[in-house]
Amino acid sequence: METARQASESLVAALIDFENVGLDSIQWLFDQISDVGRIIVKRAYADWSDAGNKRDQLLELGIEPIQQFHGGPIGKNSSDIRLAIDAIELLHQSPIDTFVIVSSDSDFIPLVNKLRAAGKIVIGAGRQATAPRTLVISCDRYYYLDQGKKVRITGEPGGEQKSESLLVRAVQATMDEEGRVVGSRLHQTMQRLDPSFDFRALGHSTFTRYLEASPAVRVKRPGGRGDVVVELADSTSSSSEQTRESGDWERELDRIWSEKLAKGGNSIAGPVAALEAAKAVGVDKLKDSQYKTLKGLFEASEYLSARWSLQRNVIRKRA
Repeated sequence: METARQASESLVAALIDFENVGLDSIQWLFDQISDVGRIIVKRAYADWSDAGNKRDQLLELGIEPIQQFHGGPIGKNSSDIRLAIDAIELLHQSPIDTFVIVSSDSDFIPLVNKLRAAGKIVIGAGRQATAPRTLVISCDRYYYLDQGKKVRITGEPGGEQKSESLLVRAVQATMDEEGRVVGSRLHQTMQRLDPSFDFRALGHSTFTRYLEASPAVRVKRPGGRGDVVVELADSTSSSSEQTRESGDWERELDRIWSEKLAKGGNSIAGPVAALEAAKAVGVDKLKDSQYKTLKGLFEASEYLSARWSLQRNVIRKRA
C-alpha cells in the first residue's frame, strides 16, 4: 500500500536562480509547496566561488549547487541558460510532474510556457518588488518570497481592496444560476485569475476564514459540514424597495413566464427564466443587475415570490 501511495505522489523539481533571489526564504518556500508532492530535485545555479558561506546553507537545505563560472562573454546569463537546459532535460528524461522555477527574471517566461505546454505544472517564486506581472500570470501558482520574512503579499496600500475585487470577480465568473459556488472551486478560480493570491498573506489561517471575514460574500455550510457554499452579499432590503417602486416589469415578467409555461411543461429551466428576467429589468445578464441571481430576484420581489417558486434550478407556478 505504501509503494502504491508513493507511486501516485507528484514529483517536484525546484530550480533556483540564486543570483536573482538568494536563499533567505527557500526553506519557507519548500514548506509552502510541501503539499504539492515530493521534491526529488533541488538545484541552485550560480558562480559559487563568489558565494561565501552560502555553500553551507545549501548543504543544510539539501540543495545541489550547480557551478557556472562567469568568465567569457556570456557572463551571469550562463546560470540562467544552464537552469533552462536542465529544466528541458528533466522534462524529457525524468518523471517530474511539477517544476518550481525560483526567479524574478522575465527571461524565464518562454521556459514556463514550454513546460506548461507539455502538460506540467509550473510554480514560480521570486521577490515581489522585482517579479514582473507577465511572469506571475504565466505560472500556475506564484509565491512571493518576501512572505518568508513575514512581509505581507499585499503590503502596499489598497491590498485588501484588490483582494475583495478579485473575490467578487471570481464569484461572478463561477456562480451557478442561483448565484452560488462551492468554496474549493472558488479558491481555484481566484488563483487562476491571480496566481499570486494567498489568503494566508492576508492574515487568515484558512480560505474559509478569509471568506467569512469578507463583507463582499456570504458563506454557508450545507448540513454543517463539508465544503462551504459562497454567494455575493446582496442588499436585499434596498433591492426590495426599488422593486416595489417598479412593479411594471414584475407584472410583465409574470406574463412572459406564464406564456412560456402555457406552451408545455410544468416548470421553466432556471437559465431560461433568468434570461427573461434579465430582459425585463433591462440588462444582458441577471448577474449584472442589482438582484444578481434568480434567488436574489425572488427575495426582493414579493409579487413574483407570491406567484412563483424557485426549486433548485427551475421555477414553477404556485397553485
